[in-house]
Amino acid sequence: MIKKLLLVTLAVGAIFISLQSKVLADDDPCNNPDQQQACDDYINQTQKALNDARGQEKTLQSQLNLIDTQTKLTTSKIEETNFEIAKLEQEIGDLSGRITRISGSVDSLSQVLLDRIVETYKYGNVTPVDLIFSSNGFSDLLERLKYTEVIQANDKKVLYQLQATKTAYHDQQQDRQTRQQQETKLQADLKTYQQDLTTQKTAKDQLLRITQNNESVYQQKIEAALAEQQAILSILSGGGNEVQNGQVSKGDAIGNMILGASACSSGTHLHFEVHQNNQLRNPSNFLSNKSVAFDNSPDSPFSFTGSWDWPISDPIRIEQGFGNTWWAQHGWYSNPPGHTGIDMFSSSSLAVHAIHDGTLYQGGIACGGGTLHYKRVDHGDGTSSLYLHVI
Repeated sequence: MIKKLLLVTLAVGAIFISLQSKVLADDDPCNNPDQQQACDDYINQTQKALNDARGQEKTLQSQLNLIDTQTKLTTSKIEETNFEIAKLEQEIGDLSGRITRISGSVDSLSQVLLDRIVETYKYGNVTPVDLIFSSNGFSDLLERLKYTEVIQANDKKVLYQLQATKTAYHDQQQDRQTRQQQETKLQADLKTYQQDLTTQKTAKDQLLRITQNNESVYQQKIEAALAEQQAILSILSGGGNEVQNGQVSKGDAIGNMILGASACSSGTHLHFEVHQNNQLRNPSNFLSNKSVAFDNSPDSPFSFTGSWDWPISDPIRIEQGFGNTWWAQHGWYSNPPGHTGIDMFSSSSLAVHAIHDGTLYQGGIACGGGTLHYKRVDHGDGTSSLYLHVI
């Protein structure tokens, strides 16, 4: 089975590797500020290669190439974002200098206008009769009238300039604020990309460690995980060979984790599931919040938001979460549904306890050339808790 799968996957993988090599061999233009369009094209091309990779048959090499492409894409996004941030900071600095100069112009024009208003007010107290009798002849009167018109026109001009300058000041302020908001968003994006890059590098290290950089080991682990997933889905649809063991109360011991490797299990642990109306549910939504260790798990830590007691004793280590886990993302399971429960282990006891009152069933189903043993408690409200790798 594994050899046949390897022949197919390696053939498909060779095509994918060729595509990947072309993408990854190209120089990344995103570290050159003069090649913005080339950077955008490069990111789009890399994203397409990444999307194509997700549809390829799973091999260790294809998964490593997938991670490398993700890393390359994230690195390009970081470089592009850094360039955009530097550009915005330069523009914000220029706008700040412009705003300072405009602010000075507003102050200067405001003072000129204020002075003109004072002078106009003083001159406005002179009546036409006073103006006539104070003038030295008709020509002097005309000069004074003309001067008044010039003053009024100049005042209007200063007022217009002040209004235009204030409008420009407001526009520059708005422009700077918009760019500052853009920079804040880019800084948040940059932080996310940097976290993604760290996660991707860790994922590659984890994959190499778990598979020992060996294609056969990778395929064996995938085959075992897929067999376990299929067995669990068969149990969910009523395919488990179950025997009723009577009623149990919350907290009662219902069995023990199998010590060491067993059918579709590489080592001692409890695979805990919740079924509700014959549908898989996320156990973290049912288990109560408590301090646990995420041991030997590439998955990011997650929280528990329910009210149920836990099926094993402290201290508890979580080895894998529910759904689209790191393992599901790298070929271990069909996704969806991904990982169907939560893998956990206690270093203090092998005992497994019922999380609520109900009817206890003991079952077993073929898996990986052996029998996957489990216990199930039907809680009578359409909800069941399932305890795998338990006798």
